[in-house]
Amino acid sequence: MKLKLTLIALLSCAILFSQNFLEVQLPTPDKLNPFFVGPLFKSTIHYGATPANYNGKVIVFNHGYIDLNQSQFLFDNSFYQKTYNEGYQAVFVATTRGGGIWVNGELLAESIDIVTNKYNVADVYIIAHSNGGKAAEAAMIQYGKKDKIQQVFALGTPYWGTYLADISQMPWLNWAWRLTGLNEGARTSTTYYCRDVVRPYLDNNENNEPEKFVVLGASGYFNGSNLLARAAFTVTGGILLPIQGANDGVAPYRSTLRPGATYVFKKNDYRAFFDHIDVSFGQFSWPYVKSYIQNRSQKSNPSFENINPENYITTSNYYIIHSENEYDEIIFDKNSRFAVAEIIHENPKATFQGINKEQTDQLKINTQGNHRSVISLTSNNIKLQSNSRFAAFVKQNNGITMSLENQIRNKYPLLKVDISSTQKNNSLLTNIETRGVIIRTSNIDGTQVQSDPEVITFDKINDSFYFDTKNLEEGVYSLFLNSESTGNFKRSIISGFVVGDINKALTFNTEVNKPLDKNEKSIKLSPNSVKNYALLSLQGYSISDKISLAVYDITGKKMKSFEVKVTQNSEYNISEKLEQLSSGIYLLQVNHEKTIKFVKE
Repeated sequence: MKLKLTLIALLSCAILFSQNFLEVQLPTPDKLNPFFVGPLFKSTIHYGATPANYNGKVIVFNHGYIDLNQSQFLFDNSFYQKTYNEGYQAVFVATTRGGGIWVNGELLAESIDIVTNKYNVADVYIIAHSNGGKAAEAAMIQYGKKDKIQQVFALGTPYWGTYLADISQMPWLNWAWRLTGLNEGARTSTTYYCRDVVRPYLDNNENNEPEKFVVLGASGYFNGSNLLARAAFTVTGGILLPIQGANDGVAPYRSTLRPGATYVFKKNDYRAFFDHIDVSFGQFSWPYVKSYIQNRSQKSNPSFENINPENYITTSNYYIIHSENEYDEIIFDKNSRFAVAEIIHENPKATFQGINKEQTDQLKINTQGNHRSVISLTSNNIKLQSNSRFAAFVKQNNGITMSLENQIRNKYPLLKVDISSTQKNNSLLTNIETRGVIIRTSNIDGTQVQSDPEVITFDKINDSFYFDTKNLEEGVYSLFLNSESTGNFKRSIISGFVVGDINKALTFNTEVNKPLDKNEKSIKLSPNSVKNYALLSLQGYSISDKISLAVYDITGKKMKSFEVKVTQNSEYNISEKLEQLSSGIYLLQVNHEKTIKFVKE
């Protein structure tokens, strides 16, 4: 089956208007032009034709962020044809691609009122792809439409989020997320946002009716029907596999397991070896959906993994290096003789060479498909060079593992890090520094915020390392966590956490914007990409004597610190202080108050 590239001819259709939706009437499936282009940038309700054998049941389709509404009735997708033949009234609702669960949930709730009124029915069935399944639960629970929804069929919905979204919240890695076309809606699709906000809020809501959800979670990121999609999902599925297990290239199987729902497939079920695109197509999913509509009493598959948010632990046996940082090297753990670098790269045909002080290393490269390679290294202190931006996950199988546990305590979680070893001799686990870089990316309701990175350190208590979030502003934070024992090992984790009262934050009360403070404090480094010149400017600060400055790499490791004397015009030429830095991404901390990200060319 070919995913058709569209988008030239127009099919004549009637367009109506509601408060937030365009309303479009489709012809019968056999007369629908395969090159139909409906509204692409406006929330839209596409009404399917009413079949002659209409059985009185209405099915509402809602898309995920990977596709447009049209993908559920075009591109060789048989949902429209099959539901029409079976006598169902099909309606295709386009919400937004980037609005997130709460915005799309409210829009879907509005569309349900429009649709039930139009067809004079008490309720509808919902077939939702990907994050459309989260919009469906928000519409049902948060926006009060549970009595108007008969059942929700969730096709590849990451109810517990996806690590791909976690990566997207790292500013220096979000290009990797864009490779998939999934760059929208990421803020409310991270594993930590779903774990700390969505699941506890919705699962404990009095309007929650989990028995109405039927989950189709796929496991075949490597086995899609479309060659282009398969190439992309081989990359993303390969990233997810060691971290989140079996997946369809976007949604890990265990993430699709909505608590209390009916699960159609087991993990790695041979019937579900298809990818995130295919699960949204009728020829793959309709036979199962139809059977559940016709036989509501079918039992859930008993073999599934359960996820308990209270003991959600992320583990790592790798560290991460980034192509833009000349200071990044592949350094073996003590006593290790080789390493494996799993690499994602922006250029699908990237080439690599390894450079150390003595020679150019001949790398053993195993290309896993477009945008992904695996490199085996037998030489230490290697700098990877490439014709592409890349991120390398460097693994060494010596039994040293870092784990991150989010210990939820009211509004302020406690982050706990443990370093463990399977080796009897734990002599490598000494003089460990655990640090992180955090960025506040959104409010708890998912609205984006602009904030600067901040370097944090973890305090060692007994044999564990802790960071208390009680002094942080309310919001959602991304975290790049790193532990290091110089000369012994390094480990990294990309994750995040949420600070604040989710029940209060999700009341969605609109507050009047505060007027701008004319005396607002500001710290700027110009230019942001530093080559031979760097000017630091401070406005609104009352500093009597000296300004303390510290430079960190993107893992939070301090590279240097220095002071400058206060001047009358509050501008400071710090070019000389930065000129010895290797090329890469750095963080400049000013007086322990504000941290600025900059690039050294």
